[in-house]
Amino acid sequence: MMALLLAGGRSSRARTHKGCRRVEGRPWLYRQCRVLRSQGFAQVRVVLGYSAMGAARCVPSGVRRIWNRNRAGGPFASLRAGLRAGLRGARGPVLVVLVDAWLPSPATICRLRLGLRGAYAAIPVWRGRGGHPALLSHELAAAIAGSAHSPKERLDHVLASAGARRIAVQDRSVRRNMNRRRDWWLYLRCRKLRRPLWMG
Repeated sequence: MMALLLAGGRSSRARTHKGCRRVEGRPWLYRQCRVLRSQGFAQVRVVLGYSAMGAARCVPSGVRRIWNRNRAGGPFASLRAGLRAGLRGARGPVLVVLVDAWLPSPATICRLRLGLRGAYAAIPVWRGRGGHPALLSHELAAAIAGSAHSPKERLDHVLASAGARRIAVQDRSVRRNMNRRRDWWLYLRCRKLRRPLWMG
């Protein structure tokens, strides 16, 4: 199973590329890739766009970097570029992870895998509200990769039209992001207190 980490945005609110912000001595992108590998994703791919050369240095060795040259196309263009390159020779579902999102608990990943059976996609839901990451079936991932470019296309719209299965989880992290300074502070506080990040 493959994990596709989208890190091609401007990071305008963060002043620096979010993936290169250091957390306990390591870049955030490095930490995300290592956690995904530890959760059983042997194939981890990172899609880069803006500030690509600088962000590439924050990706651990052994993780494939994919360049999104259509940076004006937004996150969906990054997703399409990542799938087009990443699906070559790959099989199975694809977990779509955002660089500015907390990583979910192993239990949430397990529930998404189980929930994907017989569906085109599965998304986690915490207290009735959908979150991230999204787990795509190989069929839906291939369809997105082969679709024509549309600047207005969005993943949430595609998931809704595909009838994505909503999976209830006890994991608040599926609703968290890393856009503001407070978000980084909260993440570091949970790490310091050694609280499970999905409970923070």
